[in-house]
Amino acid sequence: MGQEIRDISDNIRLTVEDGRILSLKTHRITRSVEEHIQQAIELILDKVTYPTLVPTIYTIVKELSINACKANQKRIFFEEKGYDIENPIQYKKGVSEYKQLFSESMAEEYGNKSKKKGYFCLITFDYSMDGIRIEVTNNTPVTIEEEKSLREKLEKGMQYGDIAQFYLDNADNTEGAGLGLALILIMLKGEGIDPSFFRIIIRKDVTIARLEVPLSSNFKSVRDQDFSRA
Repeated sequence: MGQEIRDISDNIRLTVEDGRILSLKTHRITRSVEEHIQQAIELILDKVTYPTLVPTIYTIVKELSINACKANQKRIFFEEKGYDIENPIQYKKGVSEYKQLFSESMAEEYGNKSKKKGYFCLITFDYSMDGIRIEVTNNTPVTIEEEKSLREKLEKGMQYGDIAQFYLDNADNTEGAGLGLALILIMLKGEGIDPSFFRIIIRKDVTIARLEVPLSSNFKSVRDQDFSRA
């Protein structure tokens, strides 16, 4: 049986082969999207006999998918407001307004706008008994300001090995401050997974968040092929 494309709804397109999800394409995160992500991860981790990793991997992929959809929606918001996303002053103003206005109804509205404009979040799943590779891609470029922010969050995450301590030290900043990337690194370390297997790859027209989970010494990582702003 070959690959099959399934449109689950106007917001979810799956690529399936032999009963397993190879990719999920969406424009906004809904409960149905979350359920399909969890299903894909559960099936993979059951196959490779690591079911205890489901909560961690699911939480990470969900966070990355939310970030990807929001990045696309933020781009549209800036376009509508007439803000120059490359201008640091206008960027700061636009992000502040976006955060203040953001709501579930806005996510739905801008998710529909993302689809019309061709913006998407694509989650791909690849695995063998040697390891797992999951990529979350969105097709809007990252600005210099955004890249700086991403690197700062990743650097912060590398400083901690304990989620409780992280929350204590960042009690005033965790809500709405986009510290999910730091938490991802802490969660990986908590599972004994080298955080260097998590990468953000920034290219001209896409941003890719990649998580690799080696399960044997035979796992071949593709991280050495990465380079920033290709």
